[in-house]
Amino acid sequence: MNLPNLLIIGAAKSATTSLYNILSSHKDIFAPAFKEPHFFNIDDNFSNGIDWYSQTYFNKKKNQKYILDGTPTYLYSLKAAERIYKNLGSDVQFIVVLRNPVDRAYSHYLHTKRDGFEELSFLEALEVEQKRLNHARKSNDVLSELRFSYVSQGMYSNMLSAYLKFFSVNNFLILDFDTDIKDNFKKSLEKIANFINIDLKNLDGKKHSNKSSVARFSFVRNILISQSWIRKVMKIIFYSAQTRQIIKNKIRHLNEKDFAFKPLSKKLKKELLDKYFANQEIDLENLIDKKIKWHNH
Repeated sequence: MNLPNLLIIGAAKSATTSLYNILSSHKDIFAPAFKEPHFFNIDDNFSNGIDWYSQTYFNKKKNQKYILDGTPTYLYSLKAAERIYKNLGSDVQFIVVLRNPVDRAYSHYLHTKRDGFEELSFLEALEVEQKRLNHARKSNDVLSELRFSYVSQGMYSNMLSAYLKFFSVNNFLILDFDTDIKDNFKKSLEKIANFINIDLKNLDGKKHSNKSSVARFSFVRNILISQSWIRKVMKIIFYSAQTRQIIKNKIRHLNEKDFAFKPLSKKLKKELLDKYFANQEIDLENLIDKKIKWHNH
C-alpha cells in the first residue's frame, strides 16, 4: 500500500501551495495532482478507509523516496494528529510554515471573500468568528468552519502541542513565512533538503501560487459554489470527486485575475496581534525553541 511519509500540514495561507508545487516537481517525490486530500481532517473522507486513500491519491507512485500529502488544514484539525499517527506511523515527517497570524488571517479572509462566501468587513468577521464556528460545529459543517476560522487557524502553539502528543519535535521542520519563505526561499529549500535528505538544488524556487485575486465573472464563481444543476450534471459525468475538484479548480483559476489588496497598517496589525494572539508568540517560542518576530513584520 502506498501511503505518505511526508506531509505539509500548514499553516493555511502560508505559501504551502507554492511549496507543494515546487517539491512535487522533484524526481524523488511523488505528489498527486490533487493537492489537498483532506483525508485525516474530514470525517466523510476518513470513513472511506486507508485503502481508499492509498488507491485514490497514491496508486501511480513508482520508486520515489517520498510520498507527499499537502493538506494545510491538518494542522488546525483536532482529529488529524492521532489519525496520522495510527495510520502512517511515528516516522512520518512534517513540514510546517508559520506566518504572522494576523497576516495569515487577513489572507484567509481575502480568499474567502474572493470565493463569494464573505460579506462582512475583516474586523467584523473577526468579531463574529466564534459564533460562526460554534454554529458550523453544531451543524457538522466542516467547510464553513474552515472558511471562517481566521483567528483560530493562527493558534499555532495550541495546534502544534496536539501533534507533539504523538510525534517527536524532530519529526517537524518549522519554517517562518517571512524570514524563510518570503525573504530567503533558496535557504528554505536547503533546510528542507537537509530535513528529508535529498538534493533540491535544481528546483525552481520562483513558482508562486494562490496570489491575491478576484473573479473575472461573478456568475462563474457563483456556479462553482452553488448547488446548481451544472454541478449535478458533473456528478453524473465525473463519478470521481477528485476529478470534479480538479476540474473546478481549473475553472476557478481561469476565472481569476490578479488583485492588489489594501494591506493592513502596522498599527492595526499590532493591535490585532495583541488582542487575539497575545500569548501565542511566547508559547510558540517555548514550544519550538525558536525566536518569533511577528511584531517586526
